[in-house]
Amino acid sequence: MPDRHHDEAMAEAFRANPAYAAELLASVKADGDAAELAIVRRQMAKAGLPEEGPENATGSPPRAFEG
Repeated sequence: MPDRHHDEAMAEAFRANPAYAAELLASVKADGDAAELAIVRRQMAKAGLPEEGPENATGSPPRAFEG
């Protein structure tokens, strides 16, 4: 079986779990650099998700690690 490109694998993961995509985007925005942000945005675009990240059903970004 041929290998898949990493962007394709990440796009599939983002489509399967948009909340994960939103959490990763938020993490990279907070702690990453411009190159990392460009990579995540490219992968999200490949997944067909909005560049600024998917939103949950309430229209608010998902929150991770509350407590």
